[in-house]
Formats: sequence, structure tokens, C-alpha cells
Amino acid sequence: MRRITYFAPFLCDYSKYKRIWVQIESVLRSENELYNFVPNAKDIWVRDFMPVQRHDGKFLIYRYNPDYLKGKNDKYRTNCRDAFIEIGAADILSSDLSVHTNLVIDGGNMIKCIDKNGTDCIVMTSKVLYENPGLSQHEILLELEECMNAEVIIIPWDRYEIFGHSDGMVRSLGNGKLLLNNYAEIDKQLGRTIRNILSDRFDLCELTYGYKCRDRSWCHLNYLELDNIVLVPTASIASDRLAVEQIERYTNKRCVPISMSPIISDGGAMHCISWRIDTSIISENNLYFNHPEFIQQCH
Repeated sequence: MRRITYFAPFLCDYSKYKRIWVQIESVLRSENELYNFVPNAKDIWVRDFMPVQRHDGKFLIYRYNPDYLKGKNDKYRTNCRDAFIEIGAADILSSDLSVHTNLVIDGGNMIKCIDKNGTDCIVMTSKVLYENPGLSQHEILLELEECMNAEVIIIPWDRYEIFGHSDGMVRSLGNGKLLLNNYAEIDKQLGRTIRNILSDRFDLCELTYGYKCRDRSWCHLNYLELDNIVLVPTASIASDRLAVEQIERYTNKRCVPISMSPIISDGGAMHCISWRIDTSIISENNLYFNHPEFIQQCH
């Protein structure tokens, strides 16, 4: 299996983010991880606008047109299809390796997982239902399950988070297990609702920080899992160390803290700024993905 992680060029071009990128790049290099950049990305949140890779490896191309980027913020909206072409994947768009939908979707609102029965699932928040007002809930779910070739599980939209993304609420631990954010400490009712929806299908683990919980403690779950390690966002807060220890225990992988307060202040964290794909399904004839000098460096 050959995986590549993509980022936006802003991470190494903007002085605001350079210290964060130095940390990330150091880990990627030490782990011999392949990485690259999405040319002409209009913001750093590549997870949200890049295609979603299904369980079978195929890529879902969707409409990225979230309500929080409409109006004066439309200049930050990157077209999903165009971004895929920019990374050299135009040939995939016209092959059976891609699936297309007209639904409005955020990549950050799609968590792939497999339940205890071995069923491929996607966990999304109900934000997707609001983003497609011309369709009924039944029509939206039917289209989602068809284009993702998986069962879609809807959890409530955490209204304190305007983006409506599930990747800040729940993450897959594999083998029918999910890791939930610390809702027992920040929103007990929402936590109970989420557990009621998921507990029949998954074994659930939960982060907890006790008296060390802070407003920014939400960020820790938004980690990036690599082959052998996990990059855990930290924000110079009391819960940092507890989060690293717990995620290390739950994932059974060494965790590396990445101090990224400027990005967290902008509303996202490590998972949001990265797009990680498995290229083993892609033809060996695709020169872009199989070039020996794949790694790019910032200058």
C-alpha cells in the first residue's frame, strides 16, 4: 500500500504557518512519508474540498459549496474537480476510478469506518441535510450511500461548530471501534445522543481531560494518522499531554505533538489541513503518482 499526504502551499509560504510546517515536514521526512501540495488551493483546508476516497479506493467528486464560504468568503472556495486535476489526476476523472455526485458535501464531514459486522460505513453530521435543501432526507441518504458504496450514519450537527464536520467529533480506530471527542465534559446531552446512535454498531472510546479541559481541547481529536505514528494537534493548553497519552493508547501508535495554535485559532487542526490517500488502486501508468521524485520541498 502506497500512501501520499497532500497539503496546501500556504503552510510553507505564509509566515503565520511556517513554524507549524517545519514541525510537520520534519516528521514526514523522518518517517519517509511521501507528501506533496495541491497547486492553486485557495485556503489551507484541503480535507474539505479534495475528493473523498471510498473504502474500495475510488474517488468521490462532489460539489464543495458550503454555506460558510458564500458571499464575501467565496474567494476561498476551491473546486473539488479542478483541484483533482491540478494534482495530475485528470485521467482518473474519466475512468471507473472516480464517482461523481451533484450533492454539496464537505470532505471534513465524512469519516470512513467499518462497524463490528464488517460493514463499510460513513459517519456524517446532519449538516449535509441542510446543505442540500432541494432534496428530501431520504433522497440525500440514498444518493450518499450509492455514491460512497457504504452505509451512511448521521449524527447531530454540533451547532457550536459552524462547519458541521464529523472529523472533529469522531474518528475511526479500526476493527469496529470509534473514538469520540470529550463530549462528556463539554456537552453531555449531545454526547449521549451520539453514543445512542453509534453504540450498537461500534465499540466506543472517549477522550477525557477532567479539570484540564479547555475551550481548545476539541482540537486534539483532529489528528492525522500516518502508517506508524499519529500527529496530534496541541495548543499550549493543560489537556495537551493527556490527549497525546490517550490517543497513543487508543491508536496503538506513537503520537507526536504538533504545536499549531494559529491554525486552531482559524477553526481547524491537523486532519483539516491534510488529505491522505492510498494510490495502490491507481494505474502504474499514472506517471504523476508514481514518479520517484514525488516529494516536493518548500523553498
